[in-house]
Amino acid sequence: MATTTLTLHQKVPNKSEKDTVGAITKKITRTSPEFLEFVRNDNPDVVFKNEERTGADMMMTPKLKEKIDKLAQLVKTELPGFKLRVTEAWDENLEHSSTSTHYEGRAADMTTDPVNLAKLGRLGGLAVEAGFDWVFFENDKHIHASVSR
Repeated sequence: MATTTLTLHQKVPNKSEKDTVGAITKKITRTSPEFLEFVRNDNPDVVFKNEERTGADMMMTPKLKEKIDKLAQLVKTELPGFKLRVTEAWDENLEHSSTSTHYEGRAADMTTDPVNLAKLGRLGGLAVEAGFDWVFFENDKHIHASVSR
C-alpha cells in the first residue's frame, strides 16, 4: 500500500462527511436503545483521554472499534514508541456541532501518545489505510475519522 500523508484540512475522500458516512439520525444517550449496541474499546494499544471520567471516549459502534483497533496496530508498527490516542469518540456532553457523528459513536478525534503534532499528517494517512470511511486532518491538533452505519 502506498504511504499516504495528509495535509492540513485534507479530507479523504474529498467530499463532506455527511455525504460520505451519512447524516446522524439522533443523539444517542446512555438511555437510548441504540446505546446497547455500543461496545467498549479496552484495547491496551490505545490511550483514551477520558477527560470526562465517564468512559464515554471508549464507547463506540462495533465498526468504529474495528477501525480504531486496526489503526492502533498500524501506529504500533510504523511509529515505534508511539500509541494511538483517542481524545474524543462518543459524545454525551454535547460538545460538538449539532450534526456530529460523535453523537452516534461513529467518529473519533485522534492524535499520537506521546502527542507529536508533526506526526498528524501520517496518522491521517494511516487512518485511511485502516479503512475509516472518512478521514479529515481537521486542525493542527487532531485527526477526525468516522465510519458509516
